Amino acid sequence: MNLDEIRSNISRLDRELLALLARRKALSLDVARSKLENPRPIRDQEREQALLVALIEQGRQLGLDAHYVTRLFHIIIEDSVLSQQALLQDLLNPRDQVPAISVAFLGLKGSYSNLAARKYLSRFQAPLIEHNCETFQQIFDTVESGQAQYGILPIENTSSGSINDVFDLMQHTSLSIVGELTQPIEHCLLVAVDTNVGQLKTLYTHPQVYQQCSQYLKTLPGVKVEFCAASSNAMELVAGLKRPDVGAMGSADGGELHGLKPLVRGLANQKQNMTRFIVVARKPIEVAEQIPAKTSFIMSTGQQSGALVEALLVLRGHDITMTKLESRPIIGNPWEEMFYVDVAANVNSPEMQSALKELGRITRFIKVLGCYPSAEVAPTRIPSAALGRRQTAVAQASQPRHSRAYKQDDTRLQVGRFIPTRQEPLLIAELAAWPGEPQLQEAARRLKESGGQVLAVSCFGGDSQQAGQRLQQLRETAARFDLAAMTRVGSAEELARAAECLDLLLLRPEPAQRSELLTAAGRCTRPLLLPLGSDPRATLAEVELILGEGNQQLALLDEEGLSLERLLTLQQQTHLPLFGRLADAGLAPELAHALREAGLQGFCVALAEDSPADTLAPLAQRLYRG
Repeated sequence: MNLDEIRSNISRLDRELLALLARRKALSLDVARSKLENPRPIRDQEREQALLVALIEQGRQLGLDAHYVTRLFHIIIEDSVLSQQALLQDLLNPRDQVPAISVAFLGLKGSYSNLAARKYLSRFQAPLIEHNCETFQQIFDTVESGQAQYGILPIENTSSGSINDVFDLMQHTSLSIVGELTQPIEHCLLVAVDTNVGQLKTLYTHPQVYQQCSQYLKTLPGVKVEFCAASSNAMELVAGLKRPDVGAMGSADGGELHGLKPLVRGLANQKQNMTRFIVVARKPIEVAEQIPAKTSFIMSTGQQSGALVEALLVLRGHDITMTKLESRPIIGNPWEEMFYVDVAANVNSPEMQSALKELGRITRFIKVLGCYPSAEVAPTRIPSAALGRRQTAVAQASQPRHSRAYKQDDTRLQVGRFIPTRQEPLLIAELAAWPGEPQLQEAARRLKESGGQVLAVSCFGGDSQQAGQRLQQLRETAARFDLAAMTRVGSAEELARAAECLDLLLLRPEPAQRSELLTAAGRCTRPLLLPLGSDPRATLAEVELILGEGNQQLALLDEEGLSLERLLTLQQQTHLPLFGRLADAGLAPELAHALREAGLQGFCVALAEDSPADTLAPLAQRLYRG
């Protein structure tokens, strides 16, 4: 087939996949309807686990990676659960027939609250009327007055913590919490015209964003920060100014709505930056008993010793799990506090009703703020064994995962778009130190023209912001020349950052963090290179730890002089790909042939900045044709 025919077949398969997914979703909704007549929980964790284990095994037989199958079906199961929950909730809480849904949120179009509102209300499939509010109080007022049906309020962030103003307002409102959602937050530095960070003099942002990006802002000591009511206000202001010396901080999606483009991405102190939003309305809702629910309430205990503990023991006594406890001062009552509590329970369940009655007897004040479906669909847990080995013969299962007895064929390692083999080994060119951008571009060009596939350079060693910029630059440079990208990682934190964007990770564990890094490596989904130590048996024990955690994309790197005897022994012992480090690119043809016969599927060679442009070409030719 020619390229057009191949693409046509892919498009046809994509349409078939969509049709099958739609049919599956329709069947999952039939399951929900059947549970109305015979009430049973929406989720059956044991069945989900058995289903995923079976699918992983079927996928292996079709040549599909276990992690690929797991990620794919986690998304499908999550959508199925949320769709079933929405159906049951709509049947239990019929909505008034209105031509549109109205919502109040903080800021203008493009604010994080606006994006959260659009995401939450998209399931209603009705036109959206948006009410822009300048303060949290205005959101409450807009919903309480009936101008809007719903209000979207941020309640906590994984980086900056709780949003106290919202907690304080919840004490006095008549509104009820009817829903929640968690939204990933990626802060970017947004600009209206072509510029660079060095030209910036003023940054407009919201105080919460300022807190969440404080580490990056410390790297801009000469830049003045001006606070706005919302991120969207900052975007609108910068879009109107159209100057190279001003920027805003907010999301790339929000910035696009204002015609802004991201200058720097990933500014948050924490990579996993999430904000939890609550949805408020004038009337409470009921939550179907089949659905995992949360109940939020506030209470005030006495000031006597042990008063709070006594209240919390009530929850434990009724086997109710508390998911959040937040204290806020009671205005007008110095030194007294109101406690905001979230529990994983349906307010109408016998256990929760009994707990509320008991709490009512021992607290000074208690008020239920709302009961609503939990937005957290936890991924089904898969046994490590299911990810790491075939569910077949018992004798096979008892063998070490790295051994030929466990798996006869060589592991197929996929590095970016490249799959190394003994006939087509992978060529990695590694720079000794981080170069300037022109030198990095030149190294990538030389590697590409010589027939190599992986550009490697160490991105860590400086501050966190610098490391992030290097990772981004390495990824973009490699992609520009159709290469894969690799860096060294010495800790679990470095691994997590590098795994977000690079194709291959070389494990260089710091002694104090060795065990932590190996465990994290086993749980990530990126291909890994693990150097062989002086004692191969100790290295193979570490291999078992990594494979046991789930990651099967692992290769061994021999850095001890490329002993043919050791390589041949390893090639008989393990199905893992073997890589070797070359002292230089001057590899004799007969040695290249011998190393390939020893089973090597990859070579790593140092690339000096001042080496000639054709240095790697003869090496690549010998590796592939020698």
